[in-house]
Amino acid sequence: MEGLILKNITAGYERLNVLKNFNLAISPKEVLVLMGLSGAGKSTLLKTILGIVKPSHGSIFLHGHDITHLPIEQRRIGYVAQNYGLFPHLTVEENISYGLRIANVDEKTQRKSVAEMLNLIELEGYGKKSVLELSGGQQQRIALARALAVKPDLFLLDEPLSNIDQVTKFDVARDMKKLFDTLDIPIILVTHQYEDAQFFGAQVAVMVHGEIQQRGSYDELVKHPKSHFIKKLLTPFSHAGH
Repeated sequence: MEGLILKNITAGYERLNVLKNFNLAISPKEVLVLMGLSGAGKSTLLKTILGIVKPSHGSIFLHGHDITHLPIEQRRIGYVAQNYGLFPHLTVEENISYGLRIANVDEKTQRKSVAEMLNLIELEGYGKKSVLELSGGQQQRIALARALAVKPDLFLLDEPLSNIDQVTKFDVARDMKKLFDTLDIPIILVTHQYEDAQFFGAQVAVMVHGEIQQRGSYDELVKHPKSHFIKKLLTPFSHAGH
């Protein structure tokens, strides 16, 4: 079965094309860590895959199906935004079931799915709580659960660890990695932190000016970087300014 394929995608905003003849292929079950500085095109890429940004040229295939012109709600993509995007006025279970309600899933199935998700993220008993009562790490788990409750065919995460304090970051990352291992779908995790690439990255892609400049394992890219910039991005000695 095919994963995610982008063919000759050109996309951007008004007269500015951020992605030009962009190509990317991610196999099923592959976790791709996408790295790059602000302005590299990472967010535009995610928005194009999601359907928020419409490409002027090219095609997007997910598991062999052309989704280029499908509405967002029909793409079956799970998405976790950098700020998690949780609804503060809703309870934990209402947040998790939000996508299911939008899809008109019956209440019994919603309750079952919420219970499964709370078990998966190890937050059983938290369903009636307000998300405002939760820690940053717990909120992130709820965002993961909401994205996965719809049983997506693709999982996109935009800087998922950036709002978590350093003390709990490793525990949350370890739990995320364990969760990823249970998913049978392609995953793109966007980050600018070399530690995330090192920890998650079976595959790391470095994006510069709307293009993938190099792709491979973290170790491969560190040992054989194609440019000084890539070496700088992937090593710990020059991150004070990033």
